[in-house]
Amino acid sequence: MKRFSPVLLLISIFSYAQKAPIKFGNIPMEDMTMNVYAKDSAAEAVILADYAESTLSYNQTKGFQLIFERIRRVKILTKEGLKWADFSIPLYHDSDQEEKVSSLKVTTFNLEAGKIVETKAKNESFLKEKYDANLNITKVTWPNVSVGSVLELSYKVTSDFVFNFQDWEFQSTIPTRWSEYRASIPEYYNYEKFMQGYVTLQVAESSTEPQSLIITSKDREGGERSGGGAVRSTFSQDKIEYLEKKFRWASADIPAFKKEPFMTTTKDYVSKINFELSFTDFPNSGIKQYMGSWEDIAKSYWERAGSEITGNNGLKKTVEEITSGIVAPDAKALAIYNYVKQTVLWDGTHRKYAESSPRKTLDEKKGSSAEANLLLASLLEKAELQVHLVLLSTRDHGFVRESFPVSTQFNYMVCAVQIGEKTLLLDATDKFLPMGMLPEKCLNGKGFLVSKEGYKWVDLVSASRTRRVYSADLVLTETGELKGSLKIDKSGYHSVTARKAFVSKGEKEYVKSFLSTKPWEISKSEFPTASEVNQPFKEAHEITINEHLTDAGGTLYFSPFVVGKENENPFKQETRVYPIDFGHSFDEVYIAKLTIPEGYVVDELPKSKAMALPQNASKFLFNVTASGNLISVSSTLSINRSLFSQEEYPNLREFFSQVVAKQAEQIVLKKK
Repeated sequence: MKRFSPVLLLISIFSYAQKAPIKFGNIPMEDMTMNVYAKDSAAEAVILADYAESTLSYNQTKGFQLIFERIRRVKILTKEGLKWADFSIPLYHDSDQEEKVSSLKVTTFNLEAGKIVETKAKNESFLKEKYDANLNITKVTWPNVSVGSVLELSYKVTSDFVFNFQDWEFQSTIPTRWSEYRASIPEYYNYEKFMQGYVTLQVAESSTEPQSLIITSKDREGGERSGGGAVRSTFSQDKIEYLEKKFRWASADIPAFKKEPFMTTTKDYVSKINFELSFTDFPNSGIKQYMGSWEDIAKSYWERAGSEITGNNGLKKTVEEITSGIVAPDAKALAIYNYVKQTVLWDGTHRKYAESSPRKTLDEKKGSSAEANLLLASLLEKAELQVHLVLLSTRDHGFVRESFPVSTQFNYMVCAVQIGEKTLLLDATDKFLPMGMLPEKCLNGKGFLVSKEGYKWVDLVSASRTRRVYSADLVLTETGELKGSLKIDKSGYHSVTARKAFVSKGEKEYVKSFLSTKPWEISKSEFPTASEVNQPFKEAHEITINEHLTDAGGTLYFSPFVVGKENENPFKQETRVYPIDFGHSFDEVYIAKLTIPEGYVVDELPKSKAMALPQNASKFLFNVTASGNLISVSSTLSINRSLFSQEEYPNLREFFSQVVAKQAEQIVLKKK
């Protein structure tokens, strides 16, 4: 084989053996007259066909480029489906380089008087917007769209970023009749490919075919011009043969992706094929690694961020002021953590790299998640505490695959501090978080802990258990009212949520919000720990409850629960396609003392119940007893594991069904 030269003009010739499954503008009449998609009668729209090809083509001035060409056809079936008349094309950019979209065609097809009429979108319908630091989007909107329209789109994206090979989603939030993706990759490029999701492919083909490139090179002959002399150019052609890997993936009648309760992001579960450039191997050039290793990623990240932690020595004076008079390491860490939370305002952006130094972040008192946490790490280091950085992917960004060492899987950074034998994960973006507790959005599998010594994986779990305890002490009056006290203790993430709401709304509005769906009267409320972030959020209310009882001719029926009841099963579908991810374990506890009036006796009480799933993954304990005119109620629902597989779903669904049924049972009183 001959070596490629960047000054050569290459012409690559190839063709697929199979015809494309769709041709732009060729709409079958049966698709135009379709009113309901037979395989999903509730569908608001259906993707009739979605087809794309990705190839690598050589450009004389820019080298190899990625070419992505796509045709997409959608049928609108209901008014709700009209939103599918908007579409966005993502375009990656870095510095002055950017992916380019071309050959953009956007056409609406309508059936008028039995004829297919097409309306083409004008250029002003295409808008380019900045999405984030490395992504722009081109937005397109179809014209003249109504129920019954067929929308067709085709475009081409040319990219200089060979590492950014287009992934392909076979599944959407509406059903897809046919989805197909093809890729043609010269032997010099090696991409790791992995499938995700639960849709079976009807076609998964690959082959290796010989290909050839015609190289035209330009040479100059003769010397410099003198006395009429001239420089002549001659051209020569050469043929390079190589192998090309061809892939074809396709699936038909793909059901709509439907988000189910207790999931992370759609990105984790939608059926798609992903690509990551592992290495290139050109003739006479050797192997160039792109994917690298976790060791390389850790080293590179620490070289960039570690110097900011150990540097910025001007921050030592700040640390001395923060920790003045404090000796214990954990107390020092807490003082610094609270200082950063209260001083630096998080700007709302998720970042794994800081664009500003810790000194600048402190001066400006504002920054991204990475900047706030890098400042925290630098201050902890100045207090002579052992500190590391942890890269992670938030729940809305998707889980991390440890088998693919690619740093783009991360979108967030927190810091870790070593206190004795404990490693505490800290995030300074939320002033309501206790020390050692990450935001819920960060509880997503494992984090990548980076230090000067290397890396290790750490579990991203809640440092404290989330728990809500209702304690009611109520007296039933002869007029049918329940009067008494209600205390609510919230810890873990329930505490964080409640404290945020209390501070943002104020006490009056917080109480008003609490009463929004309850026919209650509150004469007094207390919030003794509202300002104590490291304590559970406690509420105490003096209440009068009306309309809780049903009087049927002297027989009283009422629920033992005034709050804290599971009113419905969150798992309504008979089957589950995806895992159940609660994010963290939790307890819901209800304890009540109910005093009934003289002249009444207990006629019927709900029976006690105790049940648990295998390995104590979840547990439910329920008990109601009566002694004289006092009824005691206790109910504890515990979810002891954050993640359940779809195979465990039937048992989990039945577990919640029984909880709902048991908590719906009533107490019956009769007159003596």
